[in-house]
Amino acid sequence: MKVLHISTSDLGGAGIAAVRLHKAMLDEGVDSHLLTLHQFRADVPKHTRYMPGDGKLLPAFFNLIYKIKRGLNYYGLLRFRHSRMSRKHLKNRPVGFEHFSFPVSEINLLKHPLVKEADVIHLHWVSDGFIDYSSFFRNSRKKIFWTLHDMNPFTGGCHHSDDCMKFKEDCKPCIQLKGTIDDNFAAVMLKKKKAALLNIDKNQISIITPSKWMGALSSQSALFRNYQHHVIPNVIDTDTFNMLNKTEARESLGLPLYKKIILFNSHHIDNPRKGLKYLFEAIKLSTRNDILLCASGNIMNTETQVSFINLGYLNSESKMAQAYAAADVFVLPSVAENFPNTLCEAILCGTPVVAFNVGGVSEIINSDNGILVTLKDSSELAKAIDRVVDSNKYDNDIIRRDALKRFNSSKIINDHIILYSK
Repeated sequence: MKVLHISTSDLGGAGIAAVRLHKAMLDEGVDSHLLTLHQFRADVPKHTRYMPGDGKLLPAFFNLIYKIKRGLNYYGLLRFRHSRMSRKHLKNRPVGFEHFSFPVSEINLLKHPLVKEADVIHLHWVSDGFIDYSSFFRNSRKKIFWTLHDMNPFTGGCHHSDDCMKFKEDCKPCIQLKGTIDDNFAAVMLKKKKAALLNIDKNQISIITPSKWMGALSSQSALFRNYQHHVIPNVIDTDTFNMLNKTEARESLGLPLYKKIILFNSHHIDNPRKGLKYLFEAIKLSTRNDILLCASGNIMNTETQVSFINLGYLNSESKMAQAYAAADVFVLPSVAENFPNTLCEAILCGTPVVAFNVGGVSEIINSDNGILVTLKDSSELAKAIDRVVDSNKYDNDIIRRDALKRFNSSKIINDHIILYSK
């Protein structure tokens, strides 16, 4: 059985999840391959970056034309369909919202040799012009599994709906497009998605969600309500994310031994959805004077009166495990999450956690490993951080043992293989 995982990128939360699942399947002897539009890593076996010349008689020619077009698109001299739509329909979009993407692309993935050879197609995060719904779903005869890393697959374009439930019907009008040229354009895109899936047998596509929360939303959506849904957590490397010596971890990262360290980690740490401003506010409200905030991830434009150490983007999982081990508490103040890998990684390292009660976060945190906090309540967040730092309640061994039971990678892989086999 040949399995092909498809993801726009090999980085970011969804990209990392796709890579981990692919690599774990290879370890289990599955004939797995990974196809991505963007490739930033060279350490993933059987990983192919999409190029239009793959499988053609003159691959170099087609790839050269594609590179030229991408360059022209980057500089605005030529616009791909997704870029044209974004430029036209996201102009004057309200601030404060996250990503919004459209189900269109110049790419016809069905012509790629890896897609043709595969018995099973496993989609992950495929937005930003990688999957063209119309050409892909209307003509595919493969069995398709789709892991939902956010809500975009079943909405008219948003990746997090912010409690808007219009995806149950028609996404009209779209709150996140208010003030744009057409706030009903999300409804047009949702209708386009429905048309693409219209003639597909309901057993051809199966939806996988890392959290029950996402599964419940998808099951209610107008697009996916008739498909089978399965809840399977993301794969985490339980050997790499392990309990390490705190002193040695701090010395390796150049962190002080005498401070109480709060760790925050995100691909883009200043993304408003990641809630760093609430963590800054909480630190200002804290009664302690020995707290040190450490942040890991890409930073673009963060201004604050709170001093913190930026560890930079830790592109090694072993380094990330050291960061978790060095921390007294890991804090995730995100205002929108599905089933964050970072929380699972932290508790596998035995580190207690504090997070806003949003999305699937409550399915990870319990009384033995951390504290759930009311969404956007900086005062409560400050108190929770102080309680964890002051408390002797949290046992690192107990935290890790519980995490191992729930995120056993062998079981997670086996659950996927059983679905594929059926």
